[in-house]
Amino acid sequence: MNRLILIGNGFDIAHKIKTSYKDFILDYLKNTFNSARKYGKYEDEFLIVIKNDRFDKQLNTNPYISTWELNNFYGYVQSDNSLGITVTGRPFYKEILEYTLKLKNNLISILLSSCRESNWVDIENEYYKILCELSSKNKIQEIIELNKGFELLQNLLYDYLIRIEEQHSSHKYDASRSNLVSQLTEPIKHNLAPQSKKTVRGITINTNDAPTPSNILFLNFNYTSTIETYVKEIRKTIPNTDVIYIHGKLNDINNPMIFGYGDEQETNFEVLEKYDECLKYVKTYWYLRTNNYENFLKFIDVDEFEVYIMGHSCGMSDKTMLSSIFNNPNCKKIKVLTYDKSFGSKDLAIDTTNYIEMTYQIGRLFNNKADLRKKLIPFETQDLLKIDAQVLLTITT
Repeated sequence: MNRLILIGNGFDIAHKIKTSYKDFILDYLKNTFNSARKYGKYEDEFLIVIKNDRFDKQLNTNPYISTWELNNFYGYVQSDNSLGITVTGRPFYKEILEYTLKLKNNLISILLSSCRESNWVDIENEYYKILCELSSKNKIQEIIELNKGFELLQNLLYDYLIRIEEQHSSHKYDASRSNLVSQLTEPIKHNLAPQSKKTVRGITINTNDAPTPSNILFLNFNYTSTIETYVKEIRKTIPNTDVIYIHGKLNDINNPMIFGYGDEQETNFEVLEKYDECLKYVKTYWYLRTNNYENFLKFIDVDEFEVYIMGHSCGMSDKTMLSSIFNNPNCKKIKVLTYDKSFGSKDLAIDTTNYIEMTYQIGRLFNNKADLRKKLIPFETQDLLKIDAQVLLTITT
């Protein structure tokens, strides 16, 4: 039996690496405001930040932009009536604001408004919804502008992740001390049939002990290489262990970044196919630029396999690929490694994890719900994605 392990952004976050959308957009806003503070004005395709020299510095309660959180920036967003939007409900007039923040397109407005709840799937989904709306109204020029903004977002994200990965290059994850390695390689007990025995030369032995996986493939949806240290450790016991960076890899020109939408089964997709510009960030067409997808298909088609889900939300932006995995007749079992939403403040139970939400997401990907019930392994407290503190070792120079 082979094993396919899906790696999502939650895996990096569990390693204390700030790769979430919230971290990215917060860093972007800090950079834009710092630039405006230094030069008086910052402008790109998304926004304009202007420093107000008439601002009374006595009103400045927090001059250190590097310490700001998202709520600090929301107060500077200017609407058409020149009122700032605040989280307290009290409007700030731009005459007393140190900065003016003007948003230039709908994409950044939507992303900022949902930033506190969104993850990467939500960003791509918001892009897709705007794209569908514009294409249904044949607004080609606005679609072109939307794609320019989305391209900028992708470039900003890429630069941010490069910087974040470089910052963490001084961190070594000692996978040999991690319980996660054994968690990822141990047999799935749910694959065992009722215990049967046979006698060989007078010795009674079990006939259905589950073996460790024959081959392991990490399907990495992240752009970062955090998983590599675990791959090297697992190869010591399971040599046929490999990783595919299905959405691209940082600093690899032969494996470019894929950022977009991946559900061409959605009903609106036929509308999008009318215009080439609408297909610019559909993942299917980006997959054709490398042999990653082909190699992934070979793995799931060659033999039976189990699926582990680790830090991936199983959202609709990857629906086409995930559906091909879960509905494949070779897929026998699916195990979700959950995370503790209470961060240890409550006793671990199904309601304190994201297991229930994951069942909803996974269920949407199944053509036959009977297969869902047969394949998805029920919640178990030991199936928790937890990176041991002793694994996170910092190398000091």
